[in-house]
Amino acid sequence: MDGRRAVVLRLGRLGLVTSAVDPREFSIEALEERRPDRKWLREQARHQERVLDRLRAAGQVCPAPFLTVYDGLDAFDSATRANYRRWSRTLSRLSGKFEYGVHAFVGPHALPHAEPYVLRVAQRALWTRVPSRIRAAATPLDAHARDLWEALRRSSSATRRFDLPGFRGFVLGATLLVEENGEAAVRESLAELAPAGHELGVSVYVEGPRPPFSFV
Repeated sequence: MDGRRAVVLRLGRLGLVTSAVDPREFSIEALEERRPDRKWLREQARHQERVLDRLRAAGQVCPAPFLTVYDGLDAFDSATRANYRRWSRTLSRLSGKFEYGVHAFVGPHALPHAEPYVLRVAQRALWTRVPSRIRAAATPLDAHARDLWEALRRSSSATRRFDLPGFRGFVLGATLLVEENGEAAVRESLAELAPAGHELGVSVYVEGPRPPFSFV
């Protein structure tokens, strides 16, 4: 994929998807230097997404955090032995479930799909701490955002909120963990609130299914 070779290593009931990389580019020091390089980060994120999307057709996929790197085979072997039980539990918990991203905007706004999902949504949902409950509504728009959030929580197995700082008109962002046949319930919940949203000028976008990046 993308000129890189991915190898699946068997470890008990798990298959670990690995790839050898150049330590001059992927050492801890090199990664810290490259974090401001958005072009390079986008390339890595799109590569991870393409690999996982292809593997998802063959079975349940549990993504590692973006840019997970081990300093040599010994470090990799130690990590796999230390984390085998946790990874197995996570795989069981996520079995048959997929991730969806939901974005709500009000008024004129740019489409939220310019950057890879891993950078734009999953990293924010996984690492930022946004309150899981929305405060009491001060405006009709606040009330609608609260209604959207509660509807999404009811129609999914798990939810996380995320912010998109600097995005014009951003109202609400959420990632959902949804059963394999649960997309229709999510869309029905949103459709019930659509008339009220239209009166306020709110647009809602749903993207997925994706591997459960935000719930590992």
